[in-house]
This record gives sequence, C-alpha cells and structure tokens, in this order.
Amino acid sequence: MKTKKLFLIAAMLLASMCTFAQSESNEPLKGDVNGDGKVDVADITAIVAIIMNNTSQTTYYWYVGQTDPSTMSSITPVVSDTSSPGWRLIGSSIGTYTMNNPLWDGGLNKITTGETKATTYVALPNDVLKVRDGDGNDITNSVYNTVGTTSINNVIYYIYS
Repeated sequence: MKTKKLFLIAAMLLASMCTFAQSESNEPLKGDVNGDGKVDVADITAIVAIIMNNTSQTTYYWYVGQTDPSTMSSITPVVSDTSSPGWRLIGSSIGTYTMNNPLWDGGLNKITTGETKATTYVALPNDVLKVRDGDGNDITNSVYNTVGTTSINNVIYYIYS
C-alpha cells in the first residue's frame, strides 16, 4: 500500500511538471529525472526506482564540440540531430560498439562544431570506447590527443582533442 501511495505521489508530481518540457533554453528540464531531455513515464520509473532502491540509474552520454568538457559541470546541451555539437545520449549502459554497430552513424552528415581551425573535443564515458575512422581503425591516440578526464554526474569521461 505504501508503494502505491509513493508511486501515485511521484506520478502527480511529474504530471504537474509537464509544462516545463516545452522549455527552449539549454537548462535541464524540471522533472527530467533521467536526463533524456523530456519529462515522461521513464522519469516516473526512475523516481520509483530511486524511492524503492534509494539509488539512481546512471545515464551515459558522449560529447563532440569545441568547448572543453573539463570545464563543464553538467551534461548540456543534449542534442539528438546528426549535425550539431553537444552531448548525445548513449543510455543506461555502455554497449559493445563495432564497425557494424557504431555508437554514432551520422551517415553522410558530419557534426559541425563551429570554427574550422578551432580545437574539437570528444568525450567518451570510459576508456574502452574509441574514435574510429571509416574503416573501423582506432584513431583515438593517433589523430587525437588525450586531454584528461572529468567527472559529471558520477561518470568519468575521457577527453580527447
């Protein structure tokens, strides 16, 4: 009975927050518990999991852009298109990625990061994920320089420039 009441309260709180989902700013949405950029049933599930387990689910992202991720304290902006710089959602677990199963496949689209000759950064949520060329070769350390790491939302991100 206690669980049902907690679930009902969580659902009512999120329902009252849905108006914030239309925000145009890059600030995190109120009620967006899992950080996916929208307020929906998945946030209710995350709240129930927090209440029941007193833990939160880790959400992983990767980044490409001209702002050094080591200067960031939050995962913003989160983008979903195939051409903008910013953070992109991986999910609640880091899968196994290969040439046939890439983390990102923008097709013919390239991510436009801004100034042509400015430094571009890539941040990956572990040191197993690598930047690969079109043939699947690891170019993480041959083309990119290791900058260091940063921790955002209790996830260590490895930064390359």
